[in-house]
Amino acid sequence: MESAPEGEVSARADLVSALVWMAVGGAIAIGAWRMDRLEHLHINKYEVPGLVPGLLGSAVLLLGIMLAVRSIRRGALGPAKPAARSGWTYTALVMAAMLAYSVVFVGHGLPFWLATGVFVTAFIFFFDRRRQSGLGRSTARQLLLALACGVATSATISFAFQEIFYVRLP
Repeated sequence: MESAPEGEVSARADLVSALVWMAVGGAIAIGAWRMDRLEHLHINKYEVPGLVPGLLGSAVLLLGIMLAVRSIRRGALGPAKPAARSGWTYTALVMAAMLAYSVVFVGHGLPFWLATGVFVTAFIFFFDRRRQSGLGRSTARQLLLALACGVATSATISFAFQEIFYVRLP
């Protein structure tokens, strides 16, 4: 039996991921729909608290459906084919990194802008390293690109939430 090429995720693994994303997106959309619309405060319908989470949840649900359709077209419902490497390791590392960011960095005194800048920089540097080295970039250049993205992301998010949406960040 021949294994899949290095780095290729099987169609069946994509289908499982799609089902998880569909469940997450659906749960977010349903939770947003059930949120109080604050009608008694005469809130504009475009400013209700659940609007953005509902749109984001719906987008995640739609993307999950698209991934499921693609994986079924690629043979996800057929006989299983062994893959060289599972994406679950990366998924677990990504989830752990996001949990550390939200609970440890932001939750314990680091200013939001600093925690976000450090997180985005580290995330891009470590998780995109294999692809970047394949492009012939040095480690120093990879770090500089990740740092530029981290600083830009942190500044943009902080500015947008504090100055445009008037949301006080931790």
